[in-house]
Amino acid sequence: MLNFITVLGIVLPIFALVYIGYYFRKQGLCTDEWVNVLNKFVYYVSLPAVIIVSFWDIQWRSAEIWTAVGWNMAAYLTFAILVFLSLHSLKHLSGAVKSAMFMVSMVGNTVYIGFPILIHALGSTKAPYVIAAGTAHLVLGLVLSILAVDFWVVKSKKLSLYVDDLIKNPFMLSVGAGIVLSLIGLRGSLLNVVHTPLAMLGATATPVALFTLGGFLHGKFLRQHISRSLVWAGIKILVFPLFLWLFMLLLPADKNIAQVSVLTGTMPVAVTCFVIAKKFKLDEAFVTNVILLSTAISVITISIFLTVMR
Repeated sequence: MLNFITVLGIVLPIFALVYIGYYFRKQGLCTDEWVNVLNKFVYYVSLPAVIIVSFWDIQWRSAEIWTAVGWNMAAYLTFAILVFLSLHSLKHLSGAVKSAMFMVSMVGNTVYIGFPILIHALGSTKAPYVIAAGTAHLVLGLVLSILAVDFWVVKSKKLSLYVDDLIKNPFMLSVGAGIVLSLIGLRGSLLNVVHTPLAMLGATATPVALFTLGGFLHGKFLRQHISRSLVWAGIKILVFPLFLWLFMLLLPADKNIAQVSVLTGTMPVAVTCFVIAKKFKLDEAFVTNVILLSTAISVITISIFLTVMR
């Protein structure tokens, strides 16, 4: 019961923020232009700030952190390859639809839902594992999703173009900046001058993204793609964590790493997916459906996985 109440208390405010955005757009208090500008703010400013701070706060000199990151990357990339090959074989789907499906199966809400739920449930002693797993999942998901868009939508033919796009992507630049800042080890007032503004900007990412998601929902919906959306929500919050559990079991991984990795995989689709879908004109209605459905259903599935994996 405690797990369910904990998860519910974190998930309900998400739907409240979506509704506020929807209400503002419905009442004419904001326009579609507002929604687009706010979406750009999240993509280029607040989300990169989240990534920088997340990577900055990780103790990269710790062997345990590198081990946890390595295991999570190996499992994550294996699943990503399987999903990519499966989607690539479906010739009847457009590149935009394939990119959207790949993205919602890979990018979980590991920071704003995952971190508070798992640290609360597992205790502060496992916080480094939670942060390592969540950050690895988030950044790999974002980077691979951008590459998928490049491959299926932009259709760059040269490897140099992929590399160039990846290097210039704000998410990848943020990863590099975060690692460098962590290794430099700023101290005292200089630390506060740089870290605090970034943390404040990062704190706006989820509420602003949820508000824009609500604004997008006005005048659209959501009855379209329901069955397909349910399938892909299930892939993210059920199939993915079960795959991680099997991967960690067969190799096998350290118990703590395996536990946190599987639980991280249960997180619903991140609202960041909507930001990316809107920017690259992917299937926005489908992505929105999967975000909302996976978030609602995850109240139950996360509780079940927490009970089984503890």
